[in-house]
Amino acid sequence: MAAFFMAAAGAQETQVTELEPPRQAGVWSLTSENDLFGGTDRNYSNGLRLERVRPANEITPGLNWVANRIPFLDLDRTELRQGFALSHTIFTPEDIETPTPDPTDRPYAAWLYASGTVVGTTRLGPGEMVQDVLQVNLGVVGPSAGGRFVQENWHDLIQAVEPRGWDSQLKDEFGLEITAQRLRQFEGPDLVMGLETDYAVHGGATLGNVRTYASVGGMARIGWDLSSDFGPPRIRPALAGAGVFDPGRPFGGYLFAGVEGRAIARDMFLDGNLWRDSARVEDRRDFGADLQFGVALHQGDVQVAFTYVHRTEEFVAQSSPQRFGAVSVSIAR
Repeated sequence: MAAFFMAAAGAQETQVTELEPPRQAGVWSLTSENDLFGGTDRNYSNGLRLERVRPANEITPGLNWVANRIPFLDLDRTELRQGFALSHTIFTPEDIETPTPDPTDRPYAAWLYASGTVVGTTRLGPGEMVQDVLQVNLGVVGPSAGGRFVQENWHDLIQAVEPRGWDSQLKDEFGLEITAQRLRQFEGPDLVMGLETDYAVHGGATLGNVRTYASVGGMARIGWDLSSDFGPPRIRPALAGAGVFDPGRPFGGYLFAGVEGRAIARDMFLDGNLWRDSARVEDRRDFGADLQFGVALHQGDVQVAFTYVHRTEEFVAQSSPQRFGAVSVSIAR
């Protein structure tokens, strides 16, 4: 918790400006990620996330008690938010028609989990913001996650190829991930037609039996009303926007592009179960990267965003990089 609340520590030796009045809108967001947008049905096949982020500074008494007792955290300049989410992701090998999957390919797996998130945003000075995120994911990997039910019924509904290898999926195992991330955002020059620009760099780490990795990356944006968010919501691992959306104008939107690199120590969806013997790949890569670009538009309190992602090969036997899309709808309420 101390590491998470370090957002204001570096600012104490720098002259700062006061935050604008606290934003009061909470946010509901629904995110769907699918490789259908990349023309495939393999690897990271599908993801769905429903999230609620509470209004600024409307945090639970326990978190407020902790925040008020951290000496280097100035709550007059730091906006705190907390959120809760439910997520479901599915992973499959390249050939889903065979009942006996290729042992060199990724195993079938599903991950159903709940997330608790705390977001701290601090203005360090004109045109410079810091956002710290602490997220805890807790759920289950394996048959109890319902991946087989979801994919088989979805493919039956859209009359797609029937997946036949779910008997070999990862076994049931409780999953835990703890993610800490810091993002630093800088305003860029204003352009013609009132266009705004900004760019951000971030770094973080995730620790758990599901995934353990360190990440670093950056994103640039151009458009209108960029202060409404830090980027659209996504399902981690990703260049995620922390689910915060608070429009300052009736209409706004932006184009964005970003990159994230990861050093990976563990990935259950490739390395297999931690506590039980299961299918796994023997040639997982230790480093990976995402390249992404997309567009976000909002009218009133509703934002719609689309992100196209190019993910590098995650194991040596993978036939090609993965491409998938993410669609999100956020409502400020």
